[in-house]
Amino acid sequence: MILERVYKLAKPRLEGRSIHDVRIGLGLMAVELDNELVGVTYVLSNEIERTCAALPQAGSLVGMKADEIALWAVEGKNVIRNALGLAVLNSVADFESLEQINSSQDADAVFSVDIRPEDTIGIIGHIGPVINKLAGRKNRILIFERDESKGTAETYPESAQSDLLPKCQVVFITSSTLINGTLDPLLKYCTNARDIVMVGSSTPLYPEAFTGTGVSVLSGTRWLSSNKDSILAGVSQYAGIKQLMKYGQKISVKVAK
Repeated sequence: MILERVYKLAKPRLEGRSIHDVRIGLGLMAVELDNELVGVTYVLSNEIERTCAALPQAGSLVGMKADEIALWAVEGKNVIRNALGLAVLNSVADFESLEQINSSQDADAVFSVDIRPEDTIGIIGHIGPVINKLAGRKNRILIFERDESKGTAETYPESAQSDLLPKCQVVFITSSTLINGTLDPLLKYCTNARDIVMVGSSTPLYPEAFTGTGVSVLSGTRWLSSNKDSILAGVSQYAGIKQLMKYGQKISVKVAK
């Protein structure tokens, strides 16, 4: 399981750390550790269980051990706990050691891989920025989205992934699949993909954890500690990722085969 690998890599960097602040908005959530490191992930509001017990620790998260919260991402009990755990993992990634993909387009996911005119492109999740940047190309583009409210005439249901993903040479996958537990199963369908790119602020920038999975590029965000107050305030006040992105740095890194 990919998140188990991420947790093992992150655990030494979580040693002795605790939670300083947590903000859970309608679309995003943010976690700040006691050393001012910040992680941001998505809130999958359409997948939250309708129960008051989704997060029984609410109100007592501040001061908890960071590695305890990070383990929630591995345990996979519900999407809120999963996202909080992933935010903690993301906050302590070893950004200084990452070798970024050189790009004139600010490390944007679409420009991190070679897309050929004959390629069929798969997009898991309605990833607006990726879809917009691919607009105008002559490639066949297959979009898969489980949230029916975001669907269009060009969108396919999850049930079509097993038939259509093997036809794709390049696949972009929302990192929200790590939160709802769908990533590992769908990677098995990408049998003919030359490149698989993980996209979004929830992407854990731990390339070692993805070796051998078929994923070739991680395209995520480093949230700058110098902007922590603005990030936390923005998440609390329902900021979208476009508004928040000015407080972070886009990063794309290759994954070794």
